[in-house]
Amino acid sequence: MATNPKKIGLLVGFEDSFPHAFINKVNEKGNGEVVAEFVRTSAPRMGEPSGYDLIVDRISHEIPTYKPFLKNAVLTGTYVVNDPFWWLADDKFFDAGLVDKLGVAHPKTAVIPSKRRFPRTTEMSYRNQALVDWKEVFEYIGFPAIMKPYDGGGWRNVYKVNNAQEFFRAYEETGTLVMILQECIEFDDYFRCLSIGKDNILPIRYDPRAYFHERYVPGFADVNDPLVQRVIKDSKTICHALGYDMNSVEFACKDGIPYAIDFMNPAPDMDYYSIRPENFEWVVNAMADMCIQYVKEGRKMPMHHPWQAMLDKQKVGV
Repeated sequence: MATNPKKIGLLVGFEDSFPHAFINKVNEKGNGEVVAEFVRTSAPRMGEPSGYDLIVDRISHEIPTYKPFLKNAVLTGTYVVNDPFWWLADDKFFDAGLVDKLGVAHPKTAVIPSKRRFPRTTEMSYRNQALVDWKEVFEYIGFPAIMKPYDGGGWRNVYKVNNAQEFFRAYEETGTLVMILQECIEFDDYFRCLSIGKDNILPIRYDPRAYFHERYVPGFADVNDPLVQRVIKDSKTICHALGYDMNSVEFACKDGIPYAIDFMNPAPDMDYYSIRPENFEWVVNAMADMCIQYVKEGRKMPMHHPWQAMLDKQKVGV
């Protein structure tokens, strides 16, 4: 083992199959020059280095106490997969408008006001919020439609509504959640693309209507199929635009057109028992190769913030 090997840390929750396989694969391929382990953190101090060259984050969306730790890690020079600053800012409504402008097909989408007032607000707090013309919204989106949180995931609080009555019944249950209403694509084909390092894409046929353990279709998609080539191309466009090194991109395909319907998945499903063994092997190797490459080349986080440039100037004594 090298005297000072590069260190990769894995931040995870209850998932078990991917973490152990990933750590073992990095330690196997790293040849002692790069090592991986589970992250250990207790009460981080401001400006204190994380101790890792790279951290893979798969749980901060569920455990908020990890968010300041990860941002501090970026501050002190750690590369974090995925960028914690962008992950906090990202949302499905912005993403819909972005990919549409980039030429990726996307269902018509509208953001709707919360059904209930937020705590510590009054009617005066909403002076900028006009009354919604629901007839106009429904004519724009059409039925059936999908209503879901603008920043949520994991199929939580997702409703398929077939008419205005069903919409208002579901809307009543959403409380203070900020929701989007989206055109429902009645698909004839469906893909979930695993994306690693933005350009390494594994397109998998997927059936979201099946039981959970039966959703991933066995076998590999034909990369010579024009539809498969399109979803690979669009996946790359999306992940480059959002900056995600680890993501899954879902496409509902209708009449040969793939519509990107869900692609804010910066901690995508990588479990052996759900994605199937052949896909699991691919994703473990792809993640290990990407992380090893990044630490060996000294990959730096994208420059988004004024403080990054200010710190760089200090380092070179400008």
